[in-house]
Amino acid sequence: MGTEMPVPDAATDRPRLNRLGLDRLSPRAYLFPLAALGITACFLAAPWPFEHKVHAALHGLCAQRPSHSFVLGDRTLPFDARMTGIYAGFLLTSAYLAARGRYRAFELPPLSVLTTLGAFVAALAVDGTNALLVDLGLWHPYAPDNRFRLVTGLLTGIALGAIVCFLLSSTLWRNGRWSQPVIGGIGELTIVVVLQIPFALAVLSEAAWLYGPVSIALLASATAVLAALALVVVVLIRGEDRRFSGIGQLQMHATAALLLGLAMMAATAGARFLLERATGAPPLT
Repeated sequence: MGTEMPVPDAATDRPRLNRLGLDRLSPRAYLFPLAALGITACFLAAPWPFEHKVHAALHGLCAQRPSHSFVLGDRTLPFDARMTGIYAGFLLTSAYLAARGRYRAFELPPLSVLTTLGAFVAALAVDGTNALLVDLGLWHPYAPDNRFRLVTGLLTGIALGAIVCFLLSSTLWRNGRWSQPVIGGIGELTIVVVLQIPFALAVLSEAAWLYGPVSIALLASATAVLAALALVVVVLIRGEDRRFSGIGQLQMHATAALLLGLAMMAATAGARFLLERATGAPPLT
């Protein structure tokens, strides 16, 4: 008599499949990636020029002044130089921290890193104040430059990425790494800063073929920031902070946060378009 092969039992296999909070037997396990892919496909398929679509989508998040923006080829980026830096810095920093598993780190960075991140934000504030003095026709220390805006934006984006990472980690996970800081030290922070250099050089090259990839990256980064903040709010409002053990358990919450983030983006853009139309405000230069 031959040995019978065991028949897989979904009920008994689910604990094994749920080690990361991901039940592959449920369609809900893929809800967030499917929603993200569907939204991306709809955006790309919409029958308007890509440049117009991306500018309209981000219209409520940035002044989009042409004189303050980089031009790749003959097309102006949808964010001005400072905002381009902030959102690119956030995206690059978030990608690095995710690759290092820091979205389960429960410790703040050491004081030396926190101080440096604060200095990054202060540099952007100084550059922004200098630009404001120019706009007001007052004395200012130096002439504004889009390169300064980009660099100080990238540095601030690093700080934003670290903050959002810590917020998500400390809000979502039941189990994390208590002894692991989000950024380990000045050496690791230096690595994150160096990662910004290729992007800065790409933008400064003004190569036309980079317009699409850079614009998509900026749009994705802005969506990620809004969705991440919405996710934190949704989880806290529902009283479910620190109740999750894996990404599979976050599918419904993450999808709701993505839709909320996109709704906020659409609402701010729409409000600005309506205000401009109602007031007849001239285009920013």
